[in-house]
Amino acid sequence: MVAKSLFNIGIPPIELVLIRLILSTLTLLILLSLFNPQAIVISLRDLPYFFALGIVGVAGMQYAYYYTISKIHVGPAILLQYISPIWVSLYAYLFQREPLSKGKITSLLLAVLGCYFVVGGYRIDLLRLNKIGIVSGLIGSLFFTFYMLFGEKGLKKYNSWTLILYGFGFAAVFYSILISPVKIISGGHSLKVWIAFVYIAIFSTLIPFGLYLKGIEHMRATRASITATWEPVVAGTTAYFVLGEVLVPLQVLGGIGVIAAIVLLQMAREKAAPPTPIEIRQPPHPLTTAGRHLSPHGEKVGPTRNRGKGEGNV
Repeated sequence: MVAKSLFNIGIPPIELVLIRLILSTLTLLILLSLFNPQAIVISLRDLPYFFALGIVGVAGMQYAYYYTISKIHVGPAILLQYISPIWVSLYAYLFQREPLSKGKITSLLLAVLGCYFVVGGYRIDLLRLNKIGIVSGLIGSLFFTFYMLFGEKGLKKYNSWTLILYGFGFAAVFYSILISPVKIISGGHSLKVWIAFVYIAIFSTLIPFGLYLKGIEHMRATRASITATWEPVVAGTTAYFVLGEVLVPLQVLGGIGVIAAIVLLQMAREKAAPPTPIEIRQPPHPLTTAGRHLSPHGEKVGPTRNRGKGEGNV
């Protein structure tokens, strides 16, 4: 892992978090300015929301995750992070009245158990791991849960790239108060290290977090968090084909479990499921009657909810 290699040469977690946030925010700001300037516009009344998303969700999650990696191996760190789908599902069930069907429960258990095997959890002696690393990993899973649920709330009004821009931006400002960016720039890092910084900012931060929020936008946080357990499976498969790493049978079994969980989740039908953020944010389909969508055959298929971009607070 690129981040782990940077920690091994003495880069502190807080410096890596700051540089990845600054680079990803500036990159996204330039891209949005060129191709989608409307996504930069927000209501001033929503600044407290973006401040909380950036400081609590982004800043807390980023630091906890990288601090955990600096203290324990990558495998158990990822495993601790992927406890978050359990917290998300419990919160949605208890406080958002989102149905927790048998299919979703089965998918959740399969996904978490699959991740356990994929990252080699059966080889991890938790009693011998760094205790601070375990605690920070658990705290990081809670920050990640907050980021998903609070992000889902914002997606009902803004698109995912707007949330990324301001969430990462506020987090970058927060960390810039704790450590000066000038210190990093003048730190004498080699070109190789700066390439690693850019790689992490773009391919490990901006793209995956943007696509993840896109997933929440279309399928809600519970389903997106379970589907995201596909990540360690992809990482393990890539390591096998590209880096020549060995996959033992239990890891392959875990990968099959994650795939089965995702397939089962997509096949599961929910009754009275809450609308997705994009269903709330987008205007109603032209073919509507009495506030209900019509299928191409004229059949009513469900209620619609709409809220304009400038209507109310997040």
